[in-house]
Amino acid sequence: MCLNCVLPCFGAEFENPPVVDKAGYLTESQLEELSEKLEDIRQTYNFEVAVVTEREMSGFDAMSTAEDIYDYQGYGVGENDDGILLYICSETREYYITTHGDGQRVFNQRGIEYLKKNIQEELENNHYYLVMDVFADLSNELLEMAEKGEPYHKKQISTTYFLVVLGCALLIPLIVAAVMTNRKLAKMKTAVRNDYAVNYMKAGSRQLDVSRDIFLYSNIVKTEKPKNNAGSHTSSSGRTHGGGGGSF
Repeated sequence: MCLNCVLPCFGAEFENPPVVDKAGYLTESQLEELSEKLEDIRQTYNFEVAVVTEREMSGFDAMSTAEDIYDYQGYGVGENDDGILLYICSETREYYITTHGDGQRVFNQRGIEYLKKNIQEELENNHYYLVMDVFADLSNELLEMAEKGEPYHKKQISTTYFLVVLGCALLIPLIVAAVMTNRKLAKMKTAVRNDYAVNYMKAGSRQLDVSRDIFLYSNIVKTEKPKNNAGSHTSSSGRTHGGGGGSF
């Protein structure tokens, strides 16, 4: 007990507060409560989890702005600056979630889509405190999963369920079609099978004088493949980031 009182507590040191609300979304009590929650998460997992908001976007777009804030303002912890940061701009109504270091493993593409899905509606309804609170809770959830060796990668449906649904979707229409077709065929007493279309042509009604195949021209249209912001890429600082975002 004496040793515990003497030995210092070695916690992770973070250069920035967990919440920087330049857009003024939060009240003082909300800022204090959210900061305390995020700080607990950061210390528990030794992992950067932060939120930054701006009135006017300080960068070119939401993705590059979030990455520049992360890279140049000292976010991240550990040798690889592990972490995740949620950026929101009130003027352009855009947001971006950027990850770095081990954050790209913990918050993989499926994890980012999971976060986006759960905060999109609240962003559209201007419930910013709820957005940040949900972001904190889900970040804690995904960090806990990764700590247990199972990073978030859950599929929306299982393979077995998908195969069963696909089988039913194919089999049931075929059965219905076969039954209905047999009923129709049973009523066609006067129908006689005819294998040659020439029997349906009126004699002398068609005359072909000249037959030629002429190639005129070809036209090739190229369309640039859209970029997927949820994948891994290099930021302006030369570091690799993951993440994803959108508008609201």
